[in-house]
Amino acid sequence: MSKRAAPTPDQTAAAVARIVAELGRLDAYSFWVVPVTPSVRGDLIVVGATGAFLIEACALEGRLDYGRGAPIVGDVVIPGLIRLRKAARRVTKRLGDASVFVEAEPVLCLTNAVAGATTTSRSVTVLHLSELVSHISSRPRVLQQERAQRGARALGMALAGDHKRHFTVG
Repeated sequence: MSKRAAPTPDQTAAAVARIVAELGRLDAYSFWVVPVTPSVRGDLIVVGATGAFLIEACALEGRLDYGRGAPIVGDVVIPGLIRLRKAARRVTKRLGDASVFVEAEPVLCLTNAVAGATTTSRSVTVLHLSELVSHISSRPRVLQQERAQRGARALGMALAGDHKRHFTVG
């Protein structure tokens, strides 16, 4: 029987750092990586030409398997997939409020586990770190660059040149 446990904060921080480094391979003119606010579950949001992705790092070690529909790494059931899916819906709403009409896809990224092909569990995409960039960039384009930039701004990112756009008349 599997037990429920979460990785330590240090393991999670190292996993997020590896994901950030991997996302650095994305085209900087087509994709923007935004850190999440404390109120949103997940670690990073990617908004770009191929859509929006809410990414959560999983630093557990072992082999990915499925038991009773839930992903298990080693002997630990990965917690919080339903909360991650709900958080992606909130990100979708924030994007929609900014007239960026794209559904945020929840993604669980395994950094230390041995995993096979990309799968979906409880409407959350589960993939290995080595598959992350190709999963995001190989999709069809659904957003124009300006719309994706608007989405990144709506999620709290200040883009290059924004300081020249906002001014007051004295």
